[in-house]
Amino acid sequence: MFGSRLPKNRRFNIEYYYYDPAKEEREGRKITFKRGNAYRKAAKTRSLVWLVVLLAGVLYLLYHFSRIGLD
Repeated sequence: MFGSRLPKNRRFNIEYYYYDPAKEEREGRKITFKRGNAYRKAAKTRSLVWLVVLLAGVLYLLYHFSRIGLD
């Protein structure tokens, strides 16, 4: 009734326009991405800025809540 011939999955094939994997393999080069010291330095500076902002916010809240108790 349904038959024994089911359709098979189609194969996926990539056609490269600008990248030649065979040439890349022959030359033995691999693409690598590295993060430099500038990234780490920026992350440390950013965390220090957030720490100062958080500390200032906490101090402001303490001052504000202490003023509420006086009224």
